Amino acid sequence: MVALDSRVQGLQLCLRESMTKFRGSDSTDLEICTAGYKPIALYLNEQMIPILDKLGVSHEWFFDLQKQEIERLSLVSSTAKHAAKFLASHAIGDKLRLPWFIEKLSHIDLAFQQDEFLTRVVEAAVLVQLRNLKYKARIPVKEGFTLLGILDETGILKEGEVFCIADIDGVAKVITSQRDEKIIVTRSPALHPGDIQTAVAVEVPNESPLMKLRNCIAFSQKGPRDLPSMLSGGDLDGDLYHIIFDRKARLNRPPFEPADYPRVSPRELHREVEKSDMTDFFVEFMEVDQLGRICVMHKIIADQSEEGVSDARCIDLAEMASTAVDFSKTGQPVSTRSNLYTIASYFPSG
Repeated sequence: MVALDSRVQGLQLCLRESMTKFRGSDSTDLEICTAGYKPIALYLNEQMIPILDKLGVSHEWFFDLQKQEIERLSLVSSTAKHAAKFLASHAIGDKLRLPWFIEKLSHIDLAFQQDEFLTRVVEAAVLVQLRNLKYKARIPVKEGFTLLGILDETGILKEGEVFCIADIDGVAKVITSQRDEKIIVTRSPALHPGDIQTAVAVEVPNESPLMKLRNCIAFSQKGPRDLPSMLSGGDLDGDLYHIIFDRKARLNRPPFEPADYPRVSPRELHREVEKSDMTDFFVEFMEVDQLGRICVMHKIIADQSEEGVSDARCIDLAEMASTAVDFSKTGQPVSTRSNLYTIASYFPSG
């Protein structure tokens, strides 16, 4: 993860020891996987909602967001402007410049609704969003973002503080907490009840190097434990973090204690890696990966149990999911015989 530090003079790239993953190469090429060009829209999901509900967030808040999204989708086909904005926001037809084309048609008094193909494209895109809303609880949060996480190199942030800055309508805006309230910070996947925490979003002086950043959340380096690690075992190597600064999403109880799973040591071969090792690992991964099954069982139990995500079985499944997520990096699978029997015992008989 590379971030701008305006205090560094000249053409310099400073690397921590932990950023050196592989030694021996003298290549100076820099490949960029992604960048914070703009803030990413935040969507609730089936994992976040039960935890927020357990934390006392008002049910009306969820229903209001859902209602707003349904009303927005119902208006997509009404005008060319709405259709173009909708397609652009979901990156549909970008390569073909479809949003631009639909708006261009309206400028010459040609309605896209008169063309069967364009009408079906827009309707199909709306239908996909409605299905995600119905079956995956994918509800957009207007007062929330998904941002890249970085470390506050300046050391100005205190324990429990974060600095969030995003380009909103082309203008850099610092997102701050309202009065003594805090913003909600989390990361996907959020299975453990402690995977949703709160933090104080603060402003910094205009001359601070943090003000040069865009579309990211900076975490404090102070305190006994860093906040990213509390959020589903996150770190700062490119992870995305969700923030909610909607005052209506107020927690009516303190956040749960975050999970603290022991770090799983990667499997060591103590020799050079060969092609057969990679093919064997791929086959093993396909054979024993249980992440999907674990997440489905967690959702079912959290929905049916009176304790919700605090159910002991959900806590066990959250730990299994943490191990399963890291399986591709550590080579340590979660699907031991005992764990498989444990997961199977959660299914109703028959």
